[in-house]
Amino acid sequence: MSRSPLAAAPFRRRGPVALLTAAATAFGMLALTAPAQADSVVQLGAPAGPVPVDAPYTVTVDLPNTSPNYAGKAPMVNIALTGAAATVTSAQTSDWEWSCDFAAGSSGSCWNLAAMSTPVTITLTVVPTAGGTVTARADAVNPLNTVIGTATADTEVENPTPAFPFTGFFAPVHNAPAVNSMNAGRSIPVKFSLDGDKGLDILAAGSPSSRQTACDGTAADPVEDGTVSTSGLTYDAATDTYTYVWKTDRAWAGTCRTFHLGLSDGTDHVAHFQFR
Repeated sequence: MSRSPLAAAPFRRRGPVALLTAAATAFGMLALTAPAQADSVVQLGAPAGPVPVDAPYTVTVDLPNTSPNYAGKAPMVNIALTGAAATVTSAQTSDWEWSCDFAAGSSGSCWNLAAMSTPVTITLTVVPTAGGTVTARADAVNPLNTVIGTATADTEVENPTPAFPFTGFFAPVHNAPAVNSMNAGRSIPVKFSLDGDKGLDILAAGSPSSRQTACDGTAADPVEDGTVSTSGLTYDAATDTYTYVWKTDRAWAGTCRTFHLGLSDGTDHVAHFQFR
């Protein structure tokens, strides 16, 4: 049974360890061989990334505790996140005898309540709040309160894509909530600006698109006639204007549709049409 206390009583952390240390001294158990290597004491797993800001990810800390030596086992582990800002929001242990305290948010400890070196897997949920590299570090501590193993893992965190500074739509299209009236089958230049040349790879997958909607009787504004010669998406540096030539379908006559211009920053810009 796993448990995930994030605010356990800190006095439990060292008291049992000290008792075991005293007992070990009484029985002559401290003259032991060197502690096991770090990779056999503690293992740490985390996604390499990239992960988005504010998207939770999982860090796992394993303490196999397979050493035959008393000083080579770890009834406690200290864990810290450094680098880009991130917070441990939950901690779950694979053994009910283990408890964790991450009240500090970015650092904390997990320990065996009886100071026993029981094997355990600790699963942390981490939420990054800034872009950059989050480094997780786990230090395994033996019953003598000595660090006997260390593991680290880096996770790259991406900042969200900033939204384009969209302005539009420009004439001949009238902006919502206005309804544009035009003949079905016409091509219409949909014009807008992103405050500079952002390249032509600015459209979301499947964009632009349109969906049929109910005509609600709103008076429609006619779209001015004009000559359209270029198809697809173009950019005019002289006017700082993007133009997408939208080819409508003659079968849309007598219907209303909403045009969707989805951009790669996740935004969606719409215009309403009524077709004659």
